[in-house]
Amino acid sequence: MPTQRTIYSKCNPQLLRIFEQAGHPAKVMCVALDYAKAQHMALFCNGVGDLLKSAFAVDNTVAGADLLLKEVRACAQRKKIDLKHVFCGGEDQPAFAENFLRRLRQERLLVVRVNAWEAKRQRDNFQASNDSLDLLGIARCCLNRRAESVQDWPAPYMNLRLSTRDRDKVVRLRTLISNRIHGHVDRLFPGFLQSQKSGLEAFSRASLDLMQERFSPEQLSRRPSQALAQWLSRRGVDEPEEVAKKLKQLAKETLPPAPDQTVMLQRILTQTVKLYRDLDESIALFDRQTAYWLARTPGALLTSIGGMGVTLAAGWTAELGPSNQWRAVRHLCSYAGVVPRTKQTGGPSKDAVVGTVQARCNKRLKNVVLQTVEKVRQFGPEELRQTAQELEAHGAHTSFAMAKRLVRLCKCLVVTGTIYRPKPLLDPQTPPATLVAHYQATWEKLLSKWRDKADLNDAFAPELPLGQWRNMARELYALELPLPRQRSAAVSGAKTP
Repeated sequence: MPTQRTIYSKCNPQLLRIFEQAGHPAKVMCVALDYAKAQHMALFCNGVGDLLKSAFAVDNTVAGADLLLKEVRACAQRKKIDLKHVFCGGEDQPAFAENFLRRLRQERLLVVRVNAWEAKRQRDNFQASNDSLDLLGIARCCLNRRAESVQDWPAPYMNLRLSTRDRDKVVRLRTLISNRIHGHVDRLFPGFLQSQKSGLEAFSRASLDLMQERFSPEQLSRRPSQALAQWLSRRGVDEPEEVAKKLKQLAKETLPPAPDQTVMLQRILTQTVKLYRDLDESIALFDRQTAYWLARTPGALLTSIGGMGVTLAAGWTAELGPSNQWRAVRHLCSYAGVVPRTKQTGGPSKDAVVGTVQARCNKRLKNVVLQTVEKVRQFGPEELRQTAQELEAHGAHTSFAMAKRLVRLCKCLVVTGTIYRPKPLLDPQTPPATLVAHYQATWEKLLSKWRDKADLNDAFAPELPLGQWRNMARELYALELPLPRQRSAAVSGAKTP
């Protein structure tokens, strides 16, 4: 974004630069693209809006990309347009168009994306939609400079976005499967998944093992109490004798299902529990991959905030990208959907009317930000928890108000490459002993957050952000900050190629 204020604050600075360097809009060429899986549609026009080449199709292949580049060069040469003043634009790029656009960027062409809603508003006909009308809307958005540059992110950010988004989908699927398990258990053994009745934590190892093998009240009531207690003990259940007693008592009091349905319900439950365990294992793998790539970005420093773990910090980093591309705080808050609409008219004496929160935002980022707010309100630093209480006492929308503060705080940590420090400790006159105590406490919290999801020797490597902070703290304050030993299985599983 431009460093100076301008009345075109929402215009793409790279497009503004192209039009400025060209000297005249007629010396700029826009290549509008409408993406499709098999064939993309392309249209050429200049900066004035004159049509240079009507809509034509190009295959989503190497040959199609080469054909498009050939046509671009030929048209630019014919119209005496410098290739440096040619740019391509389309709507939000789908997955099947990523490789095609990467091929264009390799030829030093600027690729931008326009908002589909704004492109629709630029169409000549709102009642119909076809490739030609869509291309005209996209071209007009591009000529208005209202577009975002499409750039290749560094590998850690790209892989982090893939892993966090897929993890979210798998978590939703696991929730769906767990709801199905609840339905089947309510038929087979009502009350089993209620820990206050059975004494067994729902979806623990022992709970899943019981549900996966001929699960029914009759089968459980026939098992000897001592053998059942030993079986539970081998699966890490505390007070196995007491739990076994509760399970057998519950089995006696429970109404059994219809005999002709029991076998079928058991078979369905066995397969459903197996699927649940596979999804649980996949989520653990995603967690390790997420921690591996997060450690290679400044976003790892966000885990120094109390209440923000590896998963939430990865969500922030994956959606916002490299720190040098983070916009102003007000733009980030709007992008995250945590600011309401406002409308003010009738002169400066009239107050603004505050409306509802805008629907056009990054839904994934908004979800992560609001989850972080709730975690910080429960487990965050005393300073932030007190701020939340004051906001609530004054009748403010606590979640959104805290979200804006967290956006500002997170941007500061990521851009400056520092860990979180409470406001009183930011004073240069802070005694070193106070800083040492804070850094030591922060170190213990960082270890607890990263221990189960990453190889600590890798996450705190000297060349990575957390490792750089660790070396700084050791050199300036003579802190030990030792790395504990991890189990070999956990360490090997935490590494990702």
